[in-house]
Amino acid sequence: MQNLEYLLGQLRRTRKRQSRKFYIPQVWNCFAYQGGVVDAARPGELLVEANDFYATCIEQYFLPRSEGKNAKADRAPGGAPHTRGDLYKNIMYSIFLRTFTAWNHGDDETVHPGTFLKALGLLPYLQSLGVNLVYLLPIFEVSAKYKKGELGSPYAIKNLYQLDHTLHDDLLGEYSQELLDAEFAAFIEGCHLLGMKVVVDFVFRTVSRDNDLLLEHPDWFYWIRLEDSDTFGPPVVRRVKKLTTLQDQTLKLLYTCEGIDDYLRKFTYSPKKKDPVKWERIVAEQRRTGENILDLIEREFGLTTVPGFSDVLNDPQPPWVDVTYLRFYFDHHERVRNYLPKEQPPYVLQDVACLNLYQGTEPNKQLWGYVAGVIPYYQKKFRIDGARIDMGHALPPALNRAIITRVKAENPDFILWSEEFETRCSPAALEDGFDLITGDLWHVYKDLEKPGFCRRLFSTVTGSALPVIGALETADTPRAAWVYHDLKKIEFLVMLNYFIPNSIPFINNGLELLEVQPMNLGLDNTEAGRFVLAPEDPMYGKLAFFDNYRLHWLGKDRSWMEDLLKKALVLRARFEAILKNDFLVSTLRSRWIGRGINRKKLVFLHYHQDRPVHAHRRVSDLLFLGNRDFNRGFRVNLRGLVRKEYGINPAELRVAYDGREVSDRSLEGRCSLLLNPGAVLILYKEFSHHSLDEQGTGQSRWG
Repeated sequence: MQNLEYLLGQLRRTRKRQSRKFYIPQVWNCFAYQGGVVDAARPGELLVEANDFYATCIEQYFLPRSEGKNAKADRAPGGAPHTRGDLYKNIMYSIFLRTFTAWNHGDDETVHPGTFLKALGLLPYLQSLGVNLVYLLPIFEVSAKYKKGELGSPYAIKNLYQLDHTLHDDLLGEYSQELLDAEFAAFIEGCHLLGMKVVVDFVFRTVSRDNDLLLEHPDWFYWIRLEDSDTFGPPVVRRVKKLTTLQDQTLKLLYTCEGIDDYLRKFTYSPKKKDPVKWERIVAEQRRTGENILDLIEREFGLTTVPGFSDVLNDPQPPWVDVTYLRFYFDHHERVRNYLPKEQPPYVLQDVACLNLYQGTEPNKQLWGYVAGVIPYYQKKFRIDGARIDMGHALPPALNRAIITRVKAENPDFILWSEEFETRCSPAALEDGFDLITGDLWHVYKDLEKPGFCRRLFSTVTGSALPVIGALETADTPRAAWVYHDLKKIEFLVMLNYFIPNSIPFINNGLELLEVQPMNLGLDNTEAGRFVLAPEDPMYGKLAFFDNYRLHWLGKDRSWMEDLLKKALVLRARFEAILKNDFLVSTLRSRWIGRGINRKKLVFLHYHQDRPVHAHRRVSDLLFLGNRDFNRGFRVNLRGLVRKEYGINPAELRVAYDGREVSDRSLEGRCSLLLNPGAVLILYKEFSHHSLDEQGTGQSRWG
């Protein structure tokens, strides 16, 4: 654990020069630090000496766990298996590092952004929630050119091979690239010591407008005149609806729509091709002065890189002014060539962005090699365990396969996650070599009280060829606490989310705090979604993706939500072995459901296995019953539901959860149970000792 030890040494050395006291939320003290004091003026917070706080965390919590372990191991020790079929056993926590540990540590209201070091100190907290997959939103160098908000988007990446310098913590001393690398490596070491694996978000289709590749490869970008940039946007195709996915039948409409000729005329050749001599001069000037290369190009050539935009037709959102598309092909798909004027400069349109559907015949092989090498670089240098590929489904399948071949050669257990929302497209992701997809459960859950909810929910998860993300919210969606308001609905969905098959429970940072302010407005939101906090809240109107935002760690209902997640964790861990798609027998679609059951409002899952896998996994049947009517209760006739339908004797069932607490008790002969509004009931049946002994996996009570 050389990087953890290195950070410990740095904290001790810098403490002598810059002893600093700062405030933290008390919940951050998740490793029993004894040196803090409570300040009555700041309830819910703890005043600590910063260097000592984090040095104690490393010295007393992490390093003792490294004893007996191989500090140079290439893979994460312990944790849930990496095999695709066992991914559902994980609990994933999504971290946007800049926001996750942001806080006003001083006496004023200045918010200090999160860092790798501060996130390391919160890993014990994540461990208490059962997290064993840590998912990091992009951690790469962020551009300040055309930035959105106060800090800029993590997806406006200036260099994929460099970590963002703002994630350095000055408690460790003056910034250097080597020190920052050690901070990230130490964070990963800490995760591995706790049996957690680290998945990093990578973006390959788009980069910042002034990405460092401009200097050497201006032909890898698309260019327009600077004077056109303020009004730039793809043409509107008036004969199709908003947010229409591009297909062959709409491709002709796109290339013959009103305004397409004017749009194509805005594009021009790269500055290097337009004037090679001038180009060499400004490259030399950039190397001499360090000035931003795009600033020089805009001033000297009057050209700029093209703002990005959605790859669907008639998307009402404005262009993405802070990012631009990379040029993965030097030509265009054969279907569109006849629509183009002679000597058309390179251009980008929705079909060019849909690289999975409309590829050229001349791949930019050097760019492909650059992209394919990014993830292996972080595998080798930092030992990351997985990658989410942003819009991975929209990349050329051949490029996806090249990336996956390289990362799997480095680590066969490496986890690959495609940002594919449509489960009907999951077979293609499986064929490419991905291990899981995003899916759209967060959107399905919004229909909780609508007709057809159960059908849509179970067809989503059971119909996917790969596990999906079990998310009530993501970094791009409205917050669950804002969407559902009622804590009873949130409780219902959390429990359901931990018991559906073929999914990985997903905690977006802030969900456990019942945060209501979205991080971004990217999915199913409007500009009004920015203003859901009280106007007097210091974070009012801010978005974590672009602004210096801190989470509400002192929220009044935080402990309630954390307790709920821990209950769900205990239950899921107890029945983990049976929560497989293969064991899901029924979601109550059969005709005969028994009397006294409100079929329209009952969410029902029945898992069954014929034989125990191991002696300690004794459960033969698991029943999840939930009332999604939040106004009225109803009774469930167990004789009708489980005896006649599934051959289960109700007298053999036990209660694992009764809507209030985790338990382990018999039904005491009751066969008619009341499901209160929004209540969840979890029942189970064990194998008999006789059946355990027959299978050779257990020993009879009688010896």
